Amino acid sequence: MPRSYIPSRAHARRRDRHGRGLRGPVIPFSVPAWRTRADEFDDVVAADLAQYRRILGDEMAHIDYGVLDVPESDPAPWERGIPLARYLPFERGAQITGRIVFYRMPILQAAKRTLDPRVFIHDIVTEQLASALGRPAEEIDYLR
Repeated sequence: MPRSYIPSRAHARRRDRHGRGLRGPVIPFSVPAWRTRADEFDDVVAADLAQYRRILGDEMAHIDYGVLDVPESDPAPWERGIPLARYLPFERGAQITGRIVFYRMPILQAAKRTLDPRVFIHDIVTEQLASALGRPAEEIDYLR
């Protein structure tokens, strides 16, 4: 056997180095604790938008949605304080007419001061969607 022979590791026994056990997730993917707070917030917003989609149908087909942790820029001169969400219209004639962006951290901070955070989030979704559709919020709100 030549000196440069290196044995193959294909059939080598895998071992637990240093006795620490397998590295991986502490909790299984199937339990609720696996979801992060950001995922839970996304779920609340998505559920509310899905309910509106069932009610409004094709009116919402040309609007895109997004969630960011915080606004990427300073508030506009007409915005008071930190914005909770923004509707960003696109050029006319495009397939997508605009995007509604929800800012998770400012919404959650403001929701702490309310009795029911889910209703607070629903109100923000309703206001932004009404703005995007050019209709009053009271007209499209399914909770009122």
